[in-house]
Amino acid sequence: MKLQIINASGKFEIIGNFTLENTETVKDHFNYLLDHYEEVVMSLRKVKKIDQKAIKVLKDIYAKANRRSKILFVLGKENKIIINAFQKNKVSHIFREDY
Repeated sequence: MKLQIINASGKFEIIGNFTLENTETVKDHFNYLLDHYEEVVMSLRKVKKIDQKAIKVLKDIYAKANRRSKILFVLGKENKIIINAFQKNKVSHIFREDY
């Protein structure tokens, strides 16, 4: 499934397969957002598949937000595909749903 990033009232929803062939798109999009906004909301609720490269990109985006003192909300704990991948890779700390 082709990946889409949709702005739904300020929440950026990633839809489809977040895998190697789509990681540069996600990385570029969220780097741009972090360059221009203080607060960014990313939703992984509609991700159908995720791989190791995508996890690395998420870690990089998270690290960039922290370095720049930006607020990054990552939603999607109810997506079993995402929560399993995050737990397996020990990156569940990236989730932040208190916005």
